[in-house]
This record gives sequence, C-alpha cells and structure tokens, in this order.
Amino acid sequence: MPIPRRRRIIATVSAAVAISAASAVLALMYLLPTASTHKASSADTAELTRIAEGYLQQRADMLTAARPTVEAASGRLRTTPAMATRARSELAALAEKGLRYEGLDIGYTKARVDIEVTSVDVTDRTATLRLTDHARLYFALTPQEIEDGSPECEESSLPRTMTFTRGADGAWLLSSDKVDEAGGPLPTTEVDETGFDSAA
Repeated sequence: MPIPRRRRIIATVSAAVAISAASAVLALMYLLPTASTHKASSADTAELTRIAEGYLQQRADMLTAARPTVEAASGRLRTTPAMATRARSELAALAEKGLRYEGLDIGYTKARVDIEVTSVDVTDRTATLRLTDHARLYFALTPQEIEDGSPECEESSLPRTMTFTRGADGAWLLSSDKVDEAGGPLPTTEVDETGFDSAA
C-alpha cells in the first residue's frame, strides 16, 4: 500500500530537521573553546613556583620559635577561598606542634624551604605543578654542640602535586596541595599527629 503524500512530506521534513539539528550540535561543539594543555610560559612557571614556595615556607615557619601569627601567615598566601580554609587550619596545627616540640626541648629556630619543579601543565584557567619540597628545620643548638657533632638541622624531601586556578584578575591561586608519598611516616612539616609521641 503506497504511503500517502502527506505522510511522505512529514517524514521528509522530520528527517531534514533531525539532520539540521545534528549538524548544528556538531558545529557548536567545533566552535566552543576547549581547555587544551599547553607549555607553560616562563612567567607562569615563575609565578606558580613563587606561590608554591611561599606556601611551603609559611608552613615550615609555623614550627619555629620565630613563627608568625596564623592570621599573618594566612594573609601572605595566594589561595582560593576553599584552600584558604584548609591552609589556615593546617597552619594553626603546625604552630601547635611547634610549641609542643619546644616543650620537649627539640624546638627549631628557623626553617628554610627550597623546591625543585619537575613538571608544569597549564590550560587557560588551571595549572598543575609537580615538585619536590626540600625543607630544613634548624635546631636550637650552640656552636659548641654543632662542633661536637650534633646535627645542625632536620632535613626532609617530599614530592607533591599542587593545582592552581586563575582568579578574576588573571593571577594564579593555589587550589589544592597533595603529598605524593605512599605510606611511611611524614616529615615534621606535615600535619600528622599520629606520628607525634607526647611521651617521647
């Protein structure tokens, strides 16, 4: 039985509309910008490195007798609002740890942090920085104690991955920090209360 002419017209129009809609979607997908990873510029790498090093230095400083207040240390960080909340909490915990270590006569006078960048991946709005955090915490020792063989400082190296987001002004903000270490005790510069023995 032949298909009525009206139905053939409706079927043809429906097929044409479907093809046009599919073509429009494909065209839109082609035109929309994608977040492609590209090589970081020297300016981006320098800024990301500076933010990362400043963040890690502030954390280490909280363990020393010369620690700033949590408010002052927090104010120096370049972070997203969510990361600022986490950072403030960890800075306070590190300051408390430093005070308890002082009570056990194993306090630190100063800290020095250097970072070694291993890779940088950047898109238009985000960046990932992989690095090794080299930290030194200097003991409160006399020159004679050092001369007699006491270690001058406690050293640690820890691989980490940090991610960043561009702020409204185009500047980079730290959005997350993850230690890339599977198992084992964490160094003093990390918030790891399970490794702290108050009776030691």
